[in-house]
Amino acid sequence: MPSFYCPELSGASRQRVLTGGELHHLANVMRQKPGDEINLNSGKGWLGKGRIISINRSEAVVDIIEIIFHPVPGPAFAIAFSLLRGKHDELLVEKVTELGAADLFPILTEHSVRHVSANTLSKFQAAALAAIKQCDNPWLPMIHPITELEQAIGLISQSGYEPILASEQLPGQRLDSLAAGKCYCFLIGPEGGFSPKEFQLMKELGIIEVSISENILRAETAAIAAAAQFSLLRKQ
Repeated sequence: MPSFYCPELSGASRQRVLTGGELHHLANVMRQKPGDEINLNSGKGWLGKGRIISINRSEAVVDIIEIIFHPVPGPAFAIAFSLLRGKHDELLVEKVTELGAADLFPILTEHSVRHVSANTLSKFQAAALAAIKQCDNPWLPMIHPITELEQAIGLISQSGYEPILASEQLPGQRLDSLAAGKCYCFLIGPEGGFSPKEFQLMKELGIIEVSISENILRAETAAIAAAAQFSLLRKQ
């Protein structure tokens, strides 16, 4: 059943209205009609099922049939990632959102090969939104401003996460050695890896290094692997 983003959805909802991009997606892409049932996702924990009552050029009116609140899974985890070329960072955002990342921290590093454009953040937000609709993840991740590494580490800590370096240096410590019950943010380097200066900065800040594979992974693969491993571990 197709799913649509409705941030106004709440436990008190009896009827909701879709406009803008969601209306276009419903009427012109998915070709939904009055009487069809659809899923609604608030991105804030509420998932609902509704029936379309009417559609016109400006709005679609949906009666709410069922609505359920899903608490935030805990402990939360986040991904900090360098901007990547060829839309690989958008793929990264999509997949770690599907796996339940609560926060995303785009970072600029010495070896970053992609520059920030006016719509970089909006593309990440669109990728995350499409992902929660695709997999019915009721929590849309917070995508933070793009910052340089040292500033990002400070923001990560202020947001309640312990930064953890997913290191291409393949340290012996694995992700499952981390203390249970804590919120972690996994730092993922760019295509060329973190620079010696950046490794030294993280060492001085006492950031723990973990290995998430026996091999050196592409940046987007490393992020997906870290998210998948932590998602599994937090359920044990």
